[in-house]
Amino acid sequence: MPEGYKVNSQESLDNYLMFVKQLFQDKRYVTFNYKLGKPRTIKQNSSMWKFCQQIAERCNDAGYEMQTTSPVLSKTIETPWTDRSVMDNIWMPVQRAMYPNKSESSSELDTYEVSPVAETVIRFLGENYKIHVAFPSKDFKDGN
Repeated sequence: MPEGYKVNSQESLDNYLMFVKQLFQDKRYVTFNYKLGKPRTIKQNSSMWKFCQQIAERCNDAGYEMQTTSPVLSKTIETPWTDRSVMDNIWMPVQRAMYPNKSESSSELDTYEVSPVAETVIRFLGENYKIHVAFPSKDFKDGN
């Protein structure tokens, strides 16, 4: 199983360098991957899914159904919104537009990138559909 190291101080850097030297001495061939920035937190992830759930509920309550297409169906079918469909069809397109270098997962966002995506979604839904949803916590604005 891969191990991960967070290097955010001189002490953690020194420990990581000792680990790398020992690993190289033992195995003689090692591949390392790294990620820059502080990844979004578990708390932010929970808030993102709650946010998507609240958007789905408001869209459904307002009568805005999702248009679903399928290669098997000859016509578009209207379906209720879910937290997953909001994530896939609203959050992720905005995330990809704002952060095209990130993968197809919200787990690639850094802590400071979550709020701008949410704010963009909030503004769009409010201005265009009169749907108002607040992101579940204001604690994430500064990346904490």
